[in-house]
Amino acid sequence: MINSWVQPFEQEFGKDGRFAVYEVPMINAGWKIFSGMIDSGMRGGIPAEKHGRVVTFYGDYSGYQKTLGMENTNLAYIFLLDQEGIIRWKGQGHSSPETEKELLKAAMTLKPVLSNNRSFK
Repeated sequence: MINSWVQPFEQEFGKDGRFAVYEVPMINAGWKIFSGMIDSGMRGGIPAEKHGRVVTFYGDYSGYQKTLGMENTNLAYIFLLDQEGIIRWKGQGHSSPETEKELLKAAMTLKPVLSNNRSFK
């Protein structure tokens, strides 16, 4: 699910240093004892240059789930944040041609604002 969003986004904005993609897998605290094995398995499926942008959360994520409106834990959730950390767009599940266009359009609207302010680095 994640790759259906990440690939087109990185294709459009991958060379633009003002944008960054972070993956935050959220795993129940009961699995923390196996975190080394889980993290190693996830790293195996992610290119080495992206390892620094994957931050696994082990714990009670119900507060995040409620606050961010993530009703179905079987789906991936995608959030586009501006430089202040405000959510400007949200998607879930697999992308479709329509939702992919929505995400890219929303990111494009941030681009002029970002170019007038500090850059992401």
